[in-house]
Amino acid sequence: MRKHRHLPLVAVFCLFLSGFPTTHAQQQQAVIEVNKRDIVFLVDGSSALGLANFNAIRDFIAKVIQRLEIGQDLIQVAVAQYADTVRPEFYFNTHPTKREVITAVRKMKPLDGSALYTGSALDFVRNNLFTSSAGYRAAEGIPKLLVLITGGKSLDEISQPAQELKRSSIMAFAIGNKGADQAELEEIAFDSSLVFIPAEFRAAPLQGMLPGLLAPLRTLSGTPEESKRDILFLFDGSANLVGQFPVVRDFLYKIIDELNLKPEGTRIAVAQYSDDVKVESRFDEHQSKPEILNLVKRMKIKTGKALNLGYALDYAQRYIFVKSAGSRIEDGVLQFLVLLVAGRSSDRVDGPASNLKQSGVVPFIFQAKNADPAELEQIVLSPAFILAAESLPKIGDLHPQIVNLLKSVHNGAPAPVSGEKDVVFLLDGSEGVRSGFPLLKEFVQRVVESLDVGQDRVRVAVVQYSDRTRPEFYLNSYMNKQDVVNAVRQLTLLGGPTPNTGAALEFVLRNILVSSAGSRITEGVPQLLIVLTADRSGDDVRNPSVVVKRGGAVPIGIGIGNADITEMQTISFIPDFAVAIPTFRQLGTVQQVISERVTQLTREELSRLQPVLQPLPSPGVGGKRDVVFLIDGSQSAGPEFQYVRTLIERLVDYLDVGFDTTRVAVIQFSDDPKVEFLLNAHSSKDEVQNAVQRLRPKGGRQINVGNALEYVSGNIFKRPLGSRIEEGVPQFLVLISSGKSDDEVDDPAVELKQFGVAPFTIARNADQEELVKISLSPEYVFSVSTFRELPSLEQKLLTPITTLTSEQIQKLLASTRYPPPAVESDAADIVFLIDSSEGVRPDGFAHIRDFVSRIVRRLNIGPSKVRVGVVQFSNDVFPEFYLKTYRSQAPVLDAIRRLRLRGGSPLNTGKALEFVARNLFVKSAGSRIEDGVPQHLVLVLGGKSQDDVSRFAQVVRSSGIVSLGVGDRNIDRTELQTITNDPRLVFTVREFRELPNIEERIMNSFGPSAATPAPPGVDTPPPSRPEKKKADIVFLLDGSINFRRDSFQEVLRFVSEIVDTVYEDGDSIQVGLVQYNSDPTDEFFLKDFSTKRQIIDAINKVVYKGGRHANTKVGLEHLRVNHFVPEAGSRLDQRVPQIAFVITGGKSVEDAQDVSLALTQRGVKVFAVGVRNIDSEEVGKIASNSATAFRVGNVQELSELSEISTF
Repeated sequence: MRKHRHLPLVAVFCLFLSGFPTTHAQQQQAVIEVNKRDIVFLVDGSSALGLANFNAIRDFIAKVIQRLEIGQDLIQVAVAQYADTVRPEFYFNTHPTKREVITAVRKMKPLDGSALYTGSALDFVRNNLFTSSAGYRAAEGIPKLLVLITGGKSLDEISQPAQELKRSSIMAFAIGNKGADQAELEEIAFDSSLVFIPAEFRAAPLQGMLPGLLAPLRTLSGTPEESKRDILFLFDGSANLVGQFPVVRDFLYKIIDELNLKPEGTRIAVAQYSDDVKVESRFDEHQSKPEILNLVKRMKIKTGKALNLGYALDYAQRYIFVKSAGSRIEDGVLQFLVLLVAGRSSDRVDGPASNLKQSGVVPFIFQAKNADPAELEQIVLSPAFILAAESLPKIGDLHPQIVNLLKSVHNGAPAPVSGEKDVVFLLDGSEGVRSGFPLLKEFVQRVVESLDVGQDRVRVAVVQYSDRTRPEFYLNSYMNKQDVVNAVRQLTLLGGPTPNTGAALEFVLRNILVSSAGSRITEGVPQLLIVLTADRSGDDVRNPSVVVKRGGAVPIGIGIGNADITEMQTISFIPDFAVAIPTFRQLGTVQQVISERVTQLTREELSRLQPVLQPLPSPGVGGKRDVVFLIDGSQSAGPEFQYVRTLIERLVDYLDVGFDTTRVAVIQFSDDPKVEFLLNAHSSKDEVQNAVQRLRPKGGRQINVGNALEYVSGNIFKRPLGSRIEEGVPQFLVLISSGKSDDEVDDPAVELKQFGVAPFTIARNADQEELVKISLSPEYVFSVSTFRELPSLEQKLLTPITTLTSEQIQKLLASTRYPPPAVESDAADIVFLIDSSEGVRPDGFAHIRDFVSRIVRRLNIGPSKVRVGVVQFSNDVFPEFYLKTYRSQAPVLDAIRRLRLRGGSPLNTGKALEFVARNLFVKSAGSRIEDGVPQHLVLVLGGKSQDDVSRFAQVVRSSGIVSLGVGDRNIDRTELQTITNDPRLVFTVREFRELPNIEERIMNSFGPSAATPAPPGVDTPPPSRPEKKKADIVFLLDGSINFRRDSFQEVLRFVSEIVDTVYEDGDSIQVGLVQYNSDPTDEFFLKDFSTKRQIIDAINKVVYKGGRHANTKVGLEHLRVNHFVPEAGSRLDQRVPQIAFVITGGKSVEDAQDVSLALTQRGVKVFAVGVRNIDSEEVGKIASNSATAFRVGNVQELSELSEISTF
């Protein structure tokens, strides 16, 4: 029988056997690929642009695509050129791979049109590229993104086409040089923050813009179906709207009509306010779209003379955004407030607005008629959340913007209280800032207003600089917020030529961040320095940046316009703190981010993020180096694997990659290692980056770091595989792990370093002592709590990789002392050698497996205590795991539970003895035989050997290994005594079912060195096995021509293995099976069989049905009506877990989603496995949720479901 490889699926399956409850929301969750999106690049191809500019744009697009996850199930790209006409270069469905897409982009030639009609081009894209025929995945609701790159003003009207883009849920980015019309770009873009204006279309400015473009391009969700949110529409119902209320009511109707209302998705509440509040509908009153739309259609104006907006905000927080009104605020669901304000408030709004935001509500405002903008800005989190209507009759023009905001905004919660901080604003005051200086002051004012200013809380200072530096006020000048704000408002431009940012940084350190100027730096209060500049520095910033950071400052760089993003990253505390925006007008869009960063950065956070205080090496630094990334690809690492991949990308970006300079390899590991690419696989940086971007987690349950280290020592750092270790080239290993190793690392780590390799270790929540053992030295051990923190390690890794020489590495390695391994008094190494031949038979093997499990439960498993290995044999030898493989009892028991009879004949016991002597009882396999730890071999036999045992029995004995022999009545007792050399160590039973009778004698035979199961003096019985499982499982198998007869047999084999693995002795598991094509056929019911053997026999007797169509809907309905009922044996009313397990090979002729939901709501957990001709979305409709939906390419892969890393 084949070894089980689908056990993670079984693990999930077993989890549901425990019967834990699920929510309705979980039951409806679909399988979603969050990184799917369809992106069109629309490129100016006019003759006015020029060939050099066009080529720079073309190369820039190639670089963007190179950093995206391209694929038919990931990101799809289309490209079109335009001038006076539009020419599609290729469609979404033209090129399925990244390589093909980039090749097509690089072959582009300019269209060379005489005019520029951007409006017509936008319409063309909407009507001809975002269509199913062009490959757009309309049926999946994939986000639609458009990147417009233009070098001139449009000759036709763009307003209407831009509005149509928004109405069609197309999120537009706009990139233009100085020849483009900025107002035009802002009208086209979804939001002004998505407008980018490089100084010119040349490689360097475009490259500097790349990070700012990639972040939203990869993460913005566009406007697909919104996730959970509660939205209160609170509209002005005062006399301000008399005569115009129907226009407002129709506007509200259209907004709600575009939202996806459902109790577990978006909920709506509606209220009017004037002097008081009238609630039209609470969140829990009208939960379907027709109900709420009917209510809105019949709404009448409330009327009232006063407009008490403050009262209305307070009322909303107290009585509407509460659980009793249907709000899910306590469940963490997004809470949105959409206000319509048509006049100045009669009462104060600041207090209620602050309380509302602190509670987590995100306000949006329609500003109409005589509403006071300053008043409204007190309510919202950002001015971007205020939409101004030209007049009430034209309020409908705001419809696309508010719908897009409600669907795409995912966060807006206020920042926590600031705590103690000293905040210094260092402002570029040169002549280049003059036109934007009012907006610069406004930005500073808004950040200050978000802070808790006070003598014992946040202190603020402002410094201006150009070619000279002028302090405006110090940290001890003003001790309340209003005084600081007033001082900011009175600032005047310093003036002067090019800003010398480096000199200004040093000035701040010497003159502002000192006690005499009010700084509390000596008290450990965080010193935050916010640098705003609009131009490249006239002097060097690298060394002053290091000096400032060494001096205790935490700089945050904000670059505007011509500022150099690389300079901002160098200045900033860590590169991720740097921000780049195209114009001063975008300062408002980053104000909230900066405010949150200032308020949320604590002393502890800053200590954890402390960077290496050296400038980043520039690209090209290197010399010869071999760098191997050994990365955790297990299920534990899977959810954050993207951050590991990004770290490697960023490091490779800075290395001088080439066949004669730096070579790079990547190896993944979990239970076992997997080579992604070797040191000699790629000869250029682009090739390496492409390979890195294709990395996906391999899956696997174990984190076997020791095994992985041993693998790279023996298989990667070798000359034939690209290593230049024999030439004296420095050899680096960067290990990234998601947790403590499940196997022993000591010996592999020593071996690796003795080989001359310099290891650096990065781990999440790992064992620090373990990392130190592996690493070159303690300073190269890096711990993080989440892989999201990896960017903070870039400099710390780059410095040693680019500077350490072979001589320095050898010196560090030579100074390393390797302590003797820790060995406890009850330590032992025990290897079970199990007869797995045909003579043992499956039932006998099951008893052997249970016997070994019971013995292991009584052993004190651990690296310095008892180590266990298992080997099976028949005519050949099958090692299952070695003494070093597992570090604790649980994974050993899991591995034993997965053992299956191998079969085969004749029985070659001598061969097996030779194998264990040479391959198990050796140091490289984890044996501590050289340290004097007792070595035990437990041989379990079911027959006479066909080869000579005496010779190899002598080898085993002479090595100091004590052998115990266990056999049934079919063994040759003399042969067994020859192996053990002691008749007292031979134990026989008539049948293997009687093995429990000799368990105690086996334990005693290990002697005092064997692991005691409890502390000395405590007589504890063997631990009982886990509570018996209960479940009712019905398999629904596609018996149509989706599976041929031979493939159907593979499906049955898979079902048998599932039952065999899940159903252990003593469990109360019932199984039913239905085969279906266009109609269902009952093979057997839950009540029909009471033992595992009977169930598996019944599965093996199922005959392939055939048939042209598969109707999964009918099959699931049949299960609901005829199987999950008491008459069929279901124990649903006894609260026994109910599981439906669907295996299908194609799309159902009828949609099965509603029937699956009905089953789920009845308490049945639906697992679904799709094979071959069915996509993940279809499988997701059948399953109860994404955790129970699986897809494989063919029936042979059914046993490989362990490769899926999302369990």
